[in-house]
Amino acid sequence: MYRFLLVDDEINVSKALRRLLVNNAIMPHLPAFKVTIHDSPERALCWAADHKVDVVISDYRMPVMDGVTFLTRMKELQPDTALLLLSANADMEGVTRAINDVGIFRFLSKPWNDSQLKGAVADALKSQALLLENRRLADEVRLQRGVISKHELELKRLEETSPGITRVRWSDDGGVLLEPSSSNRG
Repeated sequence: MYRFLLVDDEINVSKALRRLLVNNAIMPHLPAFKVTIHDSPERALCWAADHKVDVVISDYRMPVMDGVTFLTRMKELQPDTALLLLSANADMEGVTRAINDVGIFRFLSKPWNDSQLKGAVADALKSQALLLENRRLADEVRLQRGVISKHELELKRLEETSPGITRVRWSDDGGVLLEPSSSNRG
């Protein structure tokens, strides 16, 4: 299942994006997907620390943290996530920084054109699928050449599909130590 994260301080914008994504087929063969929205980049980052995200669509101008800073931090958390930036009035320096330094997949203007936005999301998913397939094939070659073990390959795969799953902490009696989820913090 694909997971989308929409971040805009204007919650109605995120809700409109969610309606567009949910009510219109992005790609005919796209499997099920879930859309999560946040009106705060800080809360979105806390949430993303515990949840894998395939595509992020973020506003550029938000209070406290701008979209480029948010996407930079998101990229650090989840390097394979496709990042899209929306703005009604972005400055060219910010857009250039987002493209060159952060590696956003696409910049889109507000108000957006529905078909362009859906096309950008479809392209982002295709690009991400190619990246992951290339990585999988490279890992297969490393496995065949003995550069990586089957165990290491499986740990990598598990971590990619469920971030944090390979970093379980154990108590002295063999029980699993649970830490409060950052998404449950007030």
